[in-house]
Amino acid sequence: MTSMPTSLRVAVVAAIIVLTTPATAQKITAEGIARSASLYAAIVEFCPATQRVDLELATKAAKAMTDAANEALGPDAGPTTLDTEFKRRFDEVRAQSAVAWCADQARQPAVAPLFRLMPRQG
Repeated sequence: MTSMPTSLRVAVVAAIIVLTTPATAQKITAEGIARSASLYAAIVEFCPATQRVDLELATKAAKAMTDAANEALGPDAGPTTLDTEFKRRFDEVRAQSAVAWCADQARQPAVAPLFRLMPRQG
């Protein structure tokens, strides 16, 4: 897969942030972007087994958010922050159970469109 041009990546990240941020004013932080990256990565990792997931879109969102967090945090803090956040999120999913966590995410307005697909193929 080729790398997205920076302008397209910024547009994708901006669109994702707009779609996943409540209407109330919030300060966007690199750590918040890392949390979004871990959310999409967890959807990709855990949810296809029990939910219909648009894997292509979820994977692109996870990559765009991960790239944006790395860019915002820099080469020293980016990987460490993302590793810590991904571990925290994946532990959260395992503690709740992937089935319950994914079902809960499917009801969240910010990410519910990722779960609304035609029946799974396979």
